[in-house]
Amino acid sequence: MRYLIIFYILLFLVGCIENKEQQTKVELIEPEPIQIIVDSTQYYDSLYAPFKEPLDTFFLKRYKAKTFYGTYLFAENGRIVQENAFGYAHIAHKDTLTIQHTFQLASASKPFTAVAIMQLVEQGKIALDEDIRTYLPRVPYEGITIHQLLTHHSGLSDYRYYCDAPDSIWPDKHKTITNNDVLNIMNKLVPMINYAPNTRFNYCNTNYMLLASVVEKVSGRSFKNYLQENIFIPLEMDSTVLYTRENFDELKAPAKGYNGAYNPTIDIYLNGVVGDKGIYSNVEDLLKFDQALYGGDLLSDSSILIMNTAYNKKQLNGQNYGYGFRIYETSEVGKIVFHTGWWKGFRTYFIRLIDKKQTVIVLTHIKRGPFLKVKELAGILTKVKNEINSNEN
Repeated sequence: MRYLIIFYILLFLVGCIENKEQQTKVELIEPEPIQIIVDSTQYYDSLYAPFKEPLDTFFLKRYKAKTFYGTYLFAENGRIVQENAFGYAHIAHKDTLTIQHTFQLASASKPFTAVAIMQLVEQGKIALDEDIRTYLPRVPYEGITIHQLLTHHSGLSDYRYYCDAPDSIWPDKHKTITNNDVLNIMNKLVPMINYAPNTRFNYCNTNYMLLASVVEKVSGRSFKNYLQENIFIPLEMDSTVLYTRENFDELKAPAKGYNGAYNPTIDIYLNGVVGDKGIYSNVEDLLKFDQALYGGDLLSDSSILIMNTAYNKKQLNGQNYGYGFRIYETSEVGKIVFHTGWWKGFRTYFIRLIDKKQTVIVLTHIKRGPFLKVKELAGILTKVKNEINSNEN
């Protein structure tokens, strides 16, 4: 009896030790329910195998219809469910497109700009309610705050229009224009604003161009270097680069943008302006950025909450805007925090279903007709999961 009692005591202690080791392992990897259940890649792949054919079929149809060349990734709890690439990186070269190819994110660069601003807010170097002229004295407008720039409430007009025409403003369209040049033009011409500050939502790229300049002024670093040192390197986003039109050789396997199937876009002089656009990345690097916005690797939970808060009246399409992200809520998938991008042949869909911890990333480089809707993309995983559950029942 004594040996039996000792045996049970030892068995109990071993069980406690094993449970403690398992808990520690879970916390180190990812504190998500799916990770507690799944400790094997093989098991995870088996669990999500039914997703793969419907997901590929969705994009294959569009590839065959010649409306989609690009890459896509679907993930849940940070684990990739499916990813694939269709078409060529450069049509003339007929080089096969891969997951590793990078694309111009266009306006989907704005979340990175917002994160950079919020990092400096957390360090006490920027105040959200401060007038922008505190940081950029050359801005010729009163009463515009950092918060208003982030939420597109500044009322400013888009720099692309008044820099592009008349030609007297920027005569040599082969010469790169930079954020600093745009600031000089604003100071000299004082372009008419669309609305008084804090009057209404008006999506405007000038807001995020100015925010990038604020980051440079406050940090003492170029915006390119700031992103590299404070976001890209810490997250091991090794293929991600801010393009300034002076550093093409730094880009990692860049795809070529096309207007239509065979009309390559030119490297326009406006590509020198950053903050509102400019980042080249691929689907797997974007997933790293997505996951960092859950785990506190870049910002505190309170800052993430501020970014994901809707600050405007709901638009007719049901969307709203936070800091660097559009916001959309549906009964089917819950809260969607996302941004799209569209610039010189490139289209980006960076979609985060934060209630379900699901991620949808689509990068394309051929602008040809209507393509995808955010709600449609966001609902694919839910639809397939519902079908799987229905068949199992």
